[in-house]
Amino acid sequence: MRSDSAPKTVPGRIAMALVMLFVGVLFSGLGGGGAVGLADGLKYSTRMSGAPGLLRIETCDTTGSGKQRHTDCFGLFRSDDHRVVDQFASIGDSYKAGTVLPVQHDAEGHCYVVGVAPTAGRLAGICACVVALVAGLASLCGAFSAAMPRLGGRIGAALWSPGAGRALVRLLKACGIGFAICGVTGVIGWLAMP
Repeated sequence: MRSDSAPKTVPGRIAMALVMLFVGVLFSGLGGGGAVGLADGLKYSTRMSGAPGLLRIETCDTTGSGKQRHTDCFGLFRSDDHRVVDQFASIGDSYKAGTVLPVQHDAEGHCYVVGVAPTAGRLAGICACVVALVAGLASLCGAFSAAMPRLGGRIGAALWSPGAGRALVRLLKACGIGFAICGVTGVIGWLAMP
């Protein structure tokens, strides 16, 4: 945020700083937390962690209502090498009874769908989370600049050198391209799944 577009009055600067602080904390938290959560699931959808095998859905349980509604399905998991058998394995999605899915089974008994669609979907989500994180950090910097324009301008000039600005633009472009490619791939993959 440029200092000449900032509010001129002290209450205006304080209000702008508080709004930007709230937005910055919100976007930074959602972007960082979302990226970490999606990256954790990525190790299962790419078969880097867990036991590979098949999950046969036996029953599903829906709890809550409205936006709080959540469905978990349970069934029999059998690993590809037949060493792990879990009669009460769970997966956090809704499937018809009798559906057989290729999954990765973790130590707690939860299963993750594997393949192109879940991997591409998680990668698209990570790209979106990185953009949200950068937007949140930029908003936090803008809040500091709105509260103290002169000092904020000096710090901004030191942090945002031309090289750092170009690197940030490249990162955001890469995330946008990654989101588009992985998003389309994920949607096509989900449509092709049974």
